[in-house]
Amino acid sequence: MTKTKWIIKSQSEATGDLAMVVLKNRGFDEEQIEHFLHPSYLTDLADPFLLPDMKAAVERILTAIELQQKIVIYGDYDIDGITASSLLYDFFQSAGAQSIEVYIPDRFEEGYGLNSAAIKDLKKSATDLVITVDCGVTAVVQAKLAKTIGLDLIITDHHEPLDDIPIGQIALVNPKLSTSKYPFRELAGVGVAFSLVRALLIQKPTLLKAGQEKWLLDLVALGTVCDVVPLVGENRALASFGLQVMRKTRRAGLKALAEVSATEISQVNESDLGFRFGPRLNAAGRLEHAKTALDLLLSTDLTQAHELAQKLSELNTERQSQTQEIFNQADMQAKKCGQDLVLVLADKSWSHGIVGIVASKIAEKWHKPTILLQILGDTCKGSARSYGDFSIIDGLNACSDTLIQFGGHSFAAGMKLKTENVELFSHTLNQYALKAINIESMLQRIEVDAVLHSEQLKLESVAVLGPLQPYGNENVQPVFSSTLELVEYRLIGQHLNHVKFRFITDKKNYIDGIAFSSAHKWSDLKTEQMYDIAYKLQENIWQDVARLQLEVIDIKPISAHS
Repeated sequence: MTKTKWIIKSQSEATGDLAMVVLKNRGFDEEQIEHFLHPSYLTDLADPFLLPDMKAAVERILTAIELQQKIVIYGDYDIDGITASSLLYDFFQSAGAQSIEVYIPDRFEEGYGLNSAAIKDLKKSATDLVITVDCGVTAVVQAKLAKTIGLDLIITDHHEPLDDIPIGQIALVNPKLSTSKYPFRELAGVGVAFSLVRALLIQKPTLLKAGQEKWLLDLVALGTVCDVVPLVGENRALASFGLQVMRKTRRAGLKALAEVSATEISQVNESDLGFRFGPRLNAAGRLEHAKTALDLLLSTDLTQAHELAQKLSELNTERQSQTQEIFNQADMQAKKCGQDLVLVLADKSWSHGIVGIVASKIAEKWHKPTILLQILGDTCKGSARSYGDFSIIDGLNACSDTLIQFGGHSFAAGMKLKTENVELFSHTLNQYALKAINIESMLQRIEVDAVLHSEQLKLESVAVLGPLQPYGNENVQPVFSSTLELVEYRLIGQHLNHVKFRFITDKKNYIDGIAFSSAHKWSDLKTEQMYDIAYKLQENIWQDVARLQLEVIDIKPISAHS
């Protein structure tokens, strides 16, 4: 069995309202519970002018709108950057700006973030003002270049700044800067962009009719959920209200995306965003160019939107195929790196548009921070995903002498390095990890919110947990545990990588269970034996009949919780 460590927050069996039990076991007091269960658009969103340089950004943008200057929104090619770009484009159009363009760099030709060639081209095309979204905080060279050639630059970003930050720009708006007074630092890039919109409307309310900016919240929810930022505090409010807006969305692109992904838009939830909408929108930037995703979000024609959504679905199917192929190859490499605390895997055939997805899967399987690199001749490009408590961005900082460039968060990052330095990079990173990694923290930690007795294993319990949504990073779907008898289990799925279970309670009620991508975890299970099961409660609808289903996270012999 896979080595796991269960953290059971309360050994007593849960009684009463399960949602309240979960929040209390997570350490919430009565006031915090009230605030959590009733997010407020008016009070949960802080004053946007507490963000660094917001006043300077607003003044310059208002001047550009008034003088009808050319504004270019420079976005990233992932879904956070695409939604932020769409949001600002929509807003500027509604606010009366006459010359607006969006520039999304090509992942394969230009790479991540601001690049010098693009800065020069934008200047040549008579651009007056460039506003970045979801990128720019590490663009020291590019900000200096923009200043030198006379191109006004406003940087909005949410990534971790490095020791050297850009200078010379009009404004650098980022809640993670040490100078920030903003009380919530975990906004997504689209959340920072929405803060810019709110600040503009505070300064000049006549730009839009009162309350019209709320129609942008569907894009905020989409980018916030899919960028996997913590869904607490301000992000919880933005996602909650954004999902409400999306259920009534006016956007042809989102309606078409819902149709091709078999999603009922009037009932869309955060899981749909993360597992249906997000992968399709991201597939464009991973395989071709993110412009297809941008065009879909900006489309006002249902026929065109459906064609674009269908193309994204086809790209996503191809992405899934490539992901599985790269995973199989990377998994074989990982088997040869048993002593390494951090896996550094490389191959020339792996697309760097997909390696980030695979790095996540490898990290989850091997319980180790993982870096996947595509070898591109003399250089490599790749993505990193952390595991446990290890900060991957701190690890890359410690190896910066071996890298050409890098950036990201504690959990995810991207980098570029010389191919000849891959072995040195791996060695240096693993030497750092020897001191930085607590082996205990690398066990798969399963936090169990409550222990349930058999009477609580019923479909109604799923609805009781509804007020805890939307689920996401730092507000995960509750995990429960119960002692059940295993009746049968079998492998299912195209690749036989999922496990289907049937359990029986002490009340002789049968309950089905499913474990996704977990066939490798349990090889010694025996039927007609009792096990402690860690699981999430799900509603499973089959042939129009709703039944309770357990999404199994882990199985252990009774009382073997560590």
